[in-house]
Amino acid sequence: MALKFSISGLRGVVGRDLNPDVIFKYASSFGKFARSGHIIIGRDTRESGNLYRKTVIQGLQSAGCRVTDLGIVPTPTVIFMARKLKIKGGIVITASHNPIQWNALKFISSQGLFLNESQFKRFSKLVARSSKPTRRRKQKIEILKSALQEHINKIVSTVKPLKTPLRVGVDAVNGAGSVGLPRVLEEMGCKVFRLNCRFAPVFPRRPEPTRENIGALSRFVKKCKLDIGFACDPDCDRLAVVDERGRVIGEENSLVLAADYIIGRKKGSVVTNLSTTALMDFVAHKHDVRLYRAKVGEANVVSKMKSSSAVIGGEGNGGIIYPAINFTRDAMVGAALIVKFLAACDATVSQVMAGYPKYHLIKRKVMMSRERFEEKKESIVDAFRGKLDYTDGLKIIGDDYWLHIRPSQTEHVVRIIGESRDRIQIENYMTKVKNILYRG
Repeated sequence: MALKFSISGLRGVVGRDLNPDVIFKYASSFGKFARSGHIIIGRDTRESGNLYRKTVIQGLQSAGCRVTDLGIVPTPTVIFMARKLKIKGGIVITASHNPIQWNALKFISSQGLFLNESQFKRFSKLVARSSKPTRRRKQKIEILKSALQEHINKIVSTVKPLKTPLRVGVDAVNGAGSVGLPRVLEEMGCKVFRLNCRFAPVFPRRPEPTRENIGALSRFVKKCKLDIGFACDPDCDRLAVVDERGRVIGEENSLVLAADYIIGRKKGSVVTNLSTTALMDFVAHKHDVRLYRAKVGEANVVSKMKSSSAVIGGEGNGGIIYPAINFTRDAMVGAALIVKFLAACDATVSQVMAGYPKYHLIKRKVMMSRERFEEKKESIVDAFRGKLDYTDGLKIIGDDYWLHIRPSQTEHVVRIIGESRDRIQIENYMTKVKNILYRG
């Protein structure tokens, strides 16, 4: 394992790969990339966050930047404010869904978006050429405490509150969404029941809001007889849903529900990534709109959304992007859209889900380098029949299934995602891929 620097940001294990010297170097280089302009910063609740906050500020100031600190806020709040304030950029100190021992920097452009590929290349060159900068005398830091409420106000005024309240459970993993996610739902007119909604440096569960990690929310929803439950990750950009019976419908279907609501009211194209459920094709066909698929990664999806004038988009990891509010994955926006959808349908979550075809989507990962994957890629191709897509790793699309095998941008793993109407079939195909990767 080593430091990861990609279009998704800079990530590493605290104290091993990621230390103050590294943070200072990248922050200073980003300050130069932003032409010594006005930069905003925010962070999640990880224990290393406050130390790295100070180092990020020092690095930015060494490049002559003016710095505004938003404090502990969701990642989408930082992006929202970057666009609203029309500043030169932003840095979020968060490892998002990664385990507690990790931390990271996410870099935001002057457009209020994560860096695209060309911007990342320019930034990378500055990092590579950086010499040890002089640490300038500390300057006064501006503190902006209103950012979260401004973001919430925009969501509620755009989506509009419910006429009939829903009983909603929220598990914010004691991360940056612990205040914002419950509050936006309350202002939408819901009665909110909180679980793991306080700022704390230690997470009560694994950070990623996947089926195996949010069992406590499932039990909570069932015990309290709630209408729906929402879980997010530590920086509040991913959203998972639990139905009224306490069953996890998965982070994949969060985008399905939100997209079904939006394109049912406003015709327009939809964008998702190559690893997202085929239910997105079903929903797009249902409303007679075009669905585009981009490479995995928020910047790639956003770029395609902009070029296609999409009305909604996102990724199957629970990332919902609604450009009327924010050009980024936003769990608070996603939750607001989904409760509006339920209210409009006058149905329970399980009743809505019963109206969709049943797919079995399975995700696996193996510890493996990108180079090793490239060596094995054609062996996988030879073992399956189907349409091939090399846009992002390898995707094989058969008549009744699909497989996507790709190296991760944020971890030293190769991800294997597959989906079919037949669970046994896709399980067997996933095993077959893993055996090829491990062989020899």
